[in-house]
Amino acid sequence: MLEASGRARVTMAADAKIRENPKKSASARARSICDATPRTLQHTHLHLQILLAVIAGLVVGGLAAYALVRRAERRYEVRLLELDLERSKIEAIIESVEDGLIVLDPSSAIVHINEVACAILGLEPHTVGTAKLERLAADNPHVARLVAARGSLDGEGAIDSAVEFKLFLRGRDHSYIHRELAWTGPGGERLGAILLLQDVTLLRDQERSRANLIATLSHELKTPLTSLAIAAELLVETTGAAMAPRERELLDTIRDDIGRLQAIAGNLLDASRSSAARIAVERRAIMLDRVVRDICRPLKLQADEKRIKIEIISDERPIPIWGDPIKLPWVITNLVGNALRYSPVGGRITLEISHDATTARVTVADSGPGIAPELMPRIFEPYAQFPDDASQMGSAGLGLHIAKEIVEAHNGRIYVESERGRGTTFAVEIPLREETLG
Repeated sequence: MLEASGRARVTMAADAKIRENPKKSASARARSICDATPRTLQHTHLHLQILLAVIAGLVVGGLAAYALVRRAERRYEVRLLELDLERSKIEAIIESVEDGLIVLDPSSAIVHINEVACAILGLEPHTVGTAKLERLAADNPHVARLVAARGSLDGEGAIDSAVEFKLFLRGRDHSYIHRELAWTGPGGERLGAILLLQDVTLLRDQERSRANLIATLSHELKTPLTSLAIAAELLVETTGAAMAPRERELLDTIRDDIGRLQAIAGNLLDASRSSAARIAVERRAIMLDRVVRDICRPLKLQADEKRIKIEIISDERPIPIWGDPIKLPWVITNLVGNALRYSPVGGRITLEISHDATTARVTVADSGPGIAPELMPRIFEPYAQFPDDASQMGSAGLGLHIAKEIVEAHNGRIYVESERGRGTTFAVEIPLREETLG
């Protein structure tokens, strides 16, 4: 088009010259047209170069933009793969949890539920989808129990709270603890809640078995202890006057020990009937230093058999405390008895009695083998058994646990310090004044 318009302008210029000078020949007209054609071609070529440059710029820009888009797409694909990987990891972790786990959004719609929770609640994972718990509860009694358990907390679905409920599964009642945790975002915003369902059926079965065992043992002990008490009283009445001082001292020790055992057996029987199982104490004014000395007197016979020396370190002034005159001496007796059991022949046991402005303290230190560090956290657990401890064969593992219960019932504390090969020290701390006992 540009070339045609150029030729038209050249022809018009030539026609104008002919009109000015009509005498010119056709050859002159032809030469005029030829002279104008190169200039027109130059303009045309320039326009073509500009057009090509523009097209080239568009092509280069388009390629650069395409490259940027492809890079962005690759980054997006890589990020999607990373997110898929993280999601797979989270799902694997959730499914590997032994407890039931349910993730809810703020409207209580299910975001995720693992197979354990589905088995507990009788749900099919592929049919749950994003349904709300309340809708599922309408057709599922187990989910209804869970919803009721959530509602029994302080505020529906109270965060960081726990409640126990039961479900009938596989022909028997199962006990579950429902615990609810907050699900929050990076900025602390509330995204929903995480429900944990922990199966504590085995634990509750064990607790019931132990309570039944304690009740049975306590009940069975009461009859022989009563017979022993009667026999001791008859001995005092019939031969008390003819007894030598040493024999009379042993008989008094027997009577005292029988009385303590009867009190402990009765207390264990009462505790086994209660879920709280807290040992009650009857507080009276007693002299702690005198109690310790009275306890050690009958134990000296056992110490002499192993040539163990029992040493008592105490202030000269008496130390009055408010405590149970039967149960508190039993605690010290148990600790000294353990020290005698673990101390080697020719060893030493040291009892130290001290106090400050508010607390009385008794420590029992032996020269035995000590306690392994990994066993220290479990030393006061009920029924704790240590397979490597041959001297404890036949023991129920209740002594230290009962001692701890008695001390804590006095608002006191008992603790242990030990080092392998360097002996063990148990310490009992009791408040001095009655009003601090609660």
